[in-house]
Amino acid sequence: MAGLDDLTPLRIRGKRRGTPAEKWKTGRRRKPELQKRPCSFEHGTNSAGTPSVRPRKQRPVQQVSPLEDLPAEILQAIFDYAGNIDLPVVSRPLAAKLSNSQHLQTELTNRLLAPVLNVATDTSSAKDRRAATRLLNSRFMTWQFFKSWLSRFSAASAPNRAPEDTEESSWAFVWSSLHPSRALLPPKKLLLPPFSEDKVSFLSTLLNGTTEIADLDPSYGELAFDCLVAAIHAGNTDVVDLLLKAGLKSSTELLRIAVADAGCNQDIVQMLVSAGTASRPRATASKSAIDLLDQDLWSWAEQARQQGNVRGPWLISYLQDLQREHIARR
Repeated sequence: MAGLDDLTPLRIRGKRRGTPAEKWKTGRRRKPELQKRPCSFEHGTNSAGTPSVRPRKQRPVQQVSPLEDLPAEILQAIFDYAGNIDLPVVSRPLAAKLSNSQHLQTELTNRLLAPVLNVATDTSSAKDRRAATRLLNSRFMTWQFFKSWLSRFSAASAPNRAPEDTEESSWAFVWSSLHPSRALLPPKKLLLPPFSEDKVSFLSTLLNGTTEIADLDPSYGELAFDCLVAAIHAGNTDVVDLLLKAGLKSSTELLRIAVADAGCNQDIVQMLVSAGTASRPRATASKSAIDLLDQDLWSWAEQARQQGNVRGPWLISYLQDLQREHIARR
């Protein structure tokens, strides 16, 4: 009979609970205080290796300058004396103390616009014109504020120039009677859509008498062209008429935009064609700036006619009449 040593030992699968002495991890467990130590990616450690808590980030406290700490009355007096419209821009405390005084806004307008008015021979300096344009581009310079200032200023300088009615055309007349510099540029905010009624009236007043805005400043020429394209898309005939009279050149490209992209507004199409014809000298009148045989124009007109759009037949008839007039002038 086989003894116990000859029997094959059985291995019972599963968790075996051995005695503490049989376990290799005995005596190697971390101390309880070390088990509570936070992870290294959550908190940092100092040079001694002991845990340290990362301080919370706090917004730095901005120190108030002595100028910002002055009372609003003194700041307004400094602003009025300096005439520097950049002063409210440098800090919020200054802007809060300087932007709520309508009296200060009126005095600043008088100070910065006076050098560019009553200039018969256009002797104003470029610095004065830039300051005036910057002022007109200010947030407080709205159409209502400008009309109020213009009424008081014109009545004080020449009582016979004060507007007798509230028609928008009368404000353009009063502004022109003050003889503003022809090189004075309108504020850029008036050349950006959307085109509200007040914005159009303000732009119409300031552009009265301006004939070559692109020659005054090339960057303004590009901005005015973008404004013209936006006005064509919006179907705003007033803005289109203003910019064409201000010296922007019409072209076949603009006519394509008005026809194919903006839906062929008849008034705008006629304005662009008339401006393209009038922009040519009389000696070269037969060479129009508008290509009346442009394939894109005729393709759109024919397609619109087939779709029942009444502007298709109108454009075909209009282009044919222009072509006959063009041939007759040869």
